[in-house]
Amino acid sequence: MARRSLTSISCCLVAVVATVGIVACGSSDDSTFGDGTGGSSGGTSGTSGDVAFGGTSGGVPGDPNSSGGVGNVKPVSATDACASSNAGVDALPIYLVFMVDRSGSMGNAALSTKWTPAVAALKDFFADKASANIHASLAFFQSNDICNVATYATPSVAMTNLPSTAFGTVLDATKPTGNTPTRPAVEGAVQYAQSVAAGLKNGEKVAIVLVTDGDPNDDCSPKSSAANTGAAAATVAATIKTYVVGVGNGAANLDTIATGGGTAPHIQVDTTNAATTSAQLRAAIGKIKTAQLTCDYSLPAPPNGKTIDVNAVNVNYTTGGKTSTLAYSADCKDANGWHYDNVTTPTKIIMCPSVCTTLQNDTAGGKIDIIFGCGTAVKPGDPPPAVK
Repeated sequence: MARRSLTSISCCLVAVVATVGIVACGSSDDSTFGDGTGGSSGGTSGTSGDVAFGGTSGGVPGDPNSSGGVGNVKPVSATDACASSNAGVDALPIYLVFMVDRSGSMGNAALSTKWTPAVAALKDFFADKASANIHASLAFFQSNDICNVATYATPSVAMTNLPSTAFGTVLDATKPTGNTPTRPAVEGAVQYAQSVAAGLKNGEKVAIVLVTDGDPNDDCSPKSSAANTGAAAATVAATIKTYVVGVGNGAANLDTIATGGGTAPHIQVDTTNAATTSAQLRAAIGKIKTAQLTCDYSLPAPPNGKTIDVNAVNVNYTTGGKTSTLAYSADCKDANGWHYDNVTTPTKIIMCPSVCTTLQNDTAGGKIDIIFGCGTAVKPGDPPPAVK
């Protein structure tokens, strides 16, 4: 999803409604969130249009329909008098670097329970509409130049916005053969992930997904032991995680690699039959996707000389036809609340843990509306974002 540009500016504080689509992979219960009054607000979907910002305005405290005022949690709607303009923003995308084992042990007698169902699950993920807002790349090991890290740093499918059928075409044309040079493959994936990360905006995340059926096996120097491979993943684990998905029974040392990548234990996929392998691999990718999804929503940048009134922002969550206004909670004591990344110079809205989990697991087409201009809703006794 492309971010929309600001189209015009007015001289006074008016409302901005930012509608954000949720990327998710599970189930949700919309009863998690109360609106503070037992009711819900409707009509919260904003449409793209002019955006206006202003400085602090003198609203009436406690009246959520008064621009600049701060009040208790009440339903806030884009149709309220204090809300009139809107701008679209997007949830931050995630980037997954897939490194897939195509060694001989993925095929041969195990072709029907390893390679074939693994390919089917990967193809489903890459082409699934639910993978929107995810970017992915795809590389394989071994290569013809088995120990050359550079051959693994150039993926067969470069970083691409999902859904895409390009991955399926490459997967269908690839066959398993040869040894298992996991260490140079992971080093190549690290190099490519670093190049991707260098071009990302603040808050966007990249991770490596290693899919393999067993222990490293090659004649490279240094050899692809689990310890050496884990050490390669550990070089970037502080910022780029490596998730390890084991396909088959030879994955005893894969926890060592996952530990290096900062994601232990590894995720094991059963290969009892093709249907089980495909379903579990698809579920494993879903878990990784959820782990990487952020609950940060970028605020539109204010124009020159203007600032956002931090006491005039509200966040609505809509799912299954029900809309709830979430309370501001600076320290997330209200786990269903939200807060700013920086209350003095905010650039993002950040969801607290419980609401974040629900957003990640929402498959009902839910959305977040960030409404600017109306007094910020807080729970009784909780402080506003900023005391004037």
